[in-house]
Amino acid sequence: MHRSGTSLVSRILDQSGVMMGKDLQADHESLFFIGLNEWIYENAGASWERPAVLSELTEHASAMAAIGEYVTKRVSSRGTRSYSGRSLKKGLFDMEGMWGWKDPRNGPALPVWKSIWPDMKIVHVMRHGVDVASSLKTRNSSHWKGDVSRFKKWLPTYSWRSSRSPIMRGQRSATMEGALGFWSEQVEMEEAILRTIEDKHTIRYEELLMEPRKVISELHGYLSIDLSAEKLTSIEGKIDSSRAFAFRKDPELVEFANGNSEILAKQGYSS
Repeated sequence: MHRSGTSLVSRILDQSGVMMGKDLQADHESLFFIGLNEWIYENAGASWERPAVLSELTEHASAMAAIGEYVTKRVSSRGTRSYSGRSLKKGLFDMEGMWGWKDPRNGPALPVWKSIWPDMKIVHVMRHGVDVASSLKTRNSSHWKGDVSRFKKWLPTYSWRSSRSPIMRGQRSATMEGALGFWSEQVEMEEAILRTIEDKHTIRYEELLMEPRKVISELHGYLSIDLSAEKLTSIEGKIDSSRAFAFRKDPELVEFANGNSEILAKQGYSS
């Protein structure tokens, strides 16, 4: 799920020797895999803020077969060079060592990826819904200002030409209610998919921040990573425990959490 601490976990994996991509954005997401996940979403008529409709694709056998065929073709070609940094004849199937990628769209799209790599390891990251919603709303507000500024810049030209794109794709996260609904929707999708999979590992962001050595050691155990105590201490030292349950420092967010306790409780969180 977006804004759930996946960037931190991805960086920890990178520092632990897992190759997470040579084409990373600032949020530690691989551009190659973002492109593939966006393509999967588009084929279902889904968007990053409205993932539920993706289940219509993943539950449709013929569609899944066609989608899987294309994605397999892409990941098994030299076109994966942007991700791997190498020109490999069979693409990612020629990769050596442990590798992976981070993209919050992976959760709803997981049935596609599992059909390609049935034995893949899955690291699922959870965070308190109010902190996620608050972060989504803040990001939405920031993006909206920039998008409106660009739109107004081009507005004079629209008397003789049409706009090729909307001002902004999606406003679901413009409110706390909408953002929390998005969190609840995607997390429920992820949980439903993960219930059908045995080989998985879940990390609660708050536990990672408050007990980093324990949580990182458990992650390493799941992935069979042997890291020196010195390296583990180095990774642990970069974690800011004050970010856990950040919403509790804001009375308005605490009130919002209290008013949505039933939604939060479904995922094991209290207000």
